[in-house]
Amino acid sequence: MANEETDVDTDFLFSLAFNEQFDQLARHLLQNTTHAVRERAAELLAEYSGSIADERVDRIKSALITSVQQEPADDVRAWTIAALRELDPSVLDDLVTALADPKTATPGDAPHPTFLLQWLDSDHPELRLVAVVGLADLDNPRVVPKLATACADPDPRVQRRAIEACGRVGDDRCVRAVARHLTSDDEAFQHAAAHALQQIGTDRAIRALLPLAKRGEGELRRTAIRSLGGLGSLNVLGMLLRALDEAEPAIRAAATRSIIELVAAASGEQSHTVRETVAKQLNTFPERDVVPEFLTLFTDTDHPEVRRNTAWLLGRIADDDPRQDVVRALIRELTDADKQAAQVAASSLVRINDPTVIEELEKYLRANDLDSNALSRADFVRTQITDSEAEQRLKDAVEFTKVSDPGDYTRKKANSE
Repeated sequence: MANEETDVDTDFLFSLAFNEQFDQLARHLLQNTTHAVRERAAELLAEYSGSIADERVDRIKSALITSVQQEPADDVRAWTIAALRELDPSVLDDLVTALADPKTATPGDAPHPTFLLQWLDSDHPELRLVAVVGLADLDNPRVVPKLATACADPDPRVQRRAIEACGRVGDDRCVRAVARHLTSDDEAFQHAAAHALQQIGTDRAIRALLPLAKRGEGELRRTAIRSLGGLGSLNVLGMLLRALDEAEPAIRAAATRSIIELVAAASGEQSHTVRETVAKQLNTFPERDVVPEFLTLFTDTDHPEVRRNTAWLLGRIADDDPRQDVVRALIRELTDADKQAAQVAASSLVRINDPTVIEELEKYLRANDLDSNALSRADFVRTQITDSEAEQRLKDAVEFTKVSDPGDYTRKKANSE
C-alpha cells in the first residue's frame, strides 16, 4: 500500500455494507482508484455475502469476476476471489473460463496461462487455488509436475483442488503426490485421493489403492475395489472373489463391475486365459450364487462394453442350470441397437443350449415385434440349439478374439445380417 493511503478513511464502505448497498460496494471495487478502498470493499463483500439477495447475486458475481480480471493488485484480487467463493462455492470453474477468454484482457501483463503459473507461487492461497483449477484444464505436460507439487500446498483448500486436478489430468506422474493423502487424517482427503487415483487409472495408480481394497472401509474400499479391474491381471482376481462374497451389497456390486472390467482390460495375448479363468472360478465359487450379481449389472448398465462382456460371462456361468431370468435378459438383448452386444447375447444363448431357451424365445417372439436383425439373431439361436450338431457348429462359427470386443465372438455366417 502506498504511504499516502495509510490514513485513507474506509468507514463509509462499512455503512454501505451494513445498509446492504452492495451494488455501490461493487462499484467502488471496480472503479475506485484508491487501493485501500478497493481492498476494503472486497473484504466487506466477502463478509456480507450471505446478506446479498438472490436476485442480486448474479449481478454482484459478474462484477467480482470482472474485478479479478482487471484488478492491478494481487491482495485485492485475492480478497475478491474470497468474496466470489463466499457468494458461490462452485464459482471457480466459471472464473477460470472467464480468465481464459481470449476476448478479454488477462490479469497483469502476462498472457494466459502464464499468469496462472505465476499465481502458483503467490503468497495468496486464493490465487494458488484458481491457478490449480485453471491449469487442470490445459493439455500441457509441463503443468503436471506443478499440479503434483501443489498437492502439498500449505493451504488445505489448494491441496484438495490439486488432488482433484491431478485426477482430471490423469497423468501417472501425479500418483505419488496423490497417494500420500490416502493415509490422511481427514477422510475427505482420503476420498479425494482415492477418486483421483481411480481417474488416473494407470497400473501404478491402481496398485496404490490395493491396501484400501484389502483393509479399507465404506466408500473408500468400494472405490478401491471398483478400480482393480483396470489392471487386467489375474493377480487381483482372488481379492475380487472375496469381495464378491461379502455381505454388503455395494461391495459385491463394486467387485462384480471390477471383474467384468478385468476381463475387458486383459491384454491381447492374455485375454483368453483371463476370461476362461474368471469363468471357471465363478463356476466353482464356493459360498454364494454369483449369477444374480452379474445379471443385475447386465440389466442396469448403460455402458455397451460392460454389457457385452457381462453377456459373454453369463453364458459361461449360467449354462449348467439355466434360469429363466438370465435367459430372458439375454433374449431381450437380441434387440439391442448395439450389434456387438446383441451378437454376444445370441452366442451365450446358444452356449446355454437348453429347451428353456427355445420356450422363452418363442414367447418373446409372439409378444414383440422384432426388426429383421433381431429376427435373424433369434433364428440363429433357434437353429443352433435344435440342430443335433449345434455344439460343434458353434465352435466352428465363433471366433474367440479379444474379450474387449465380444462382438467378434458371433457366428461368422451371421455376419450377413
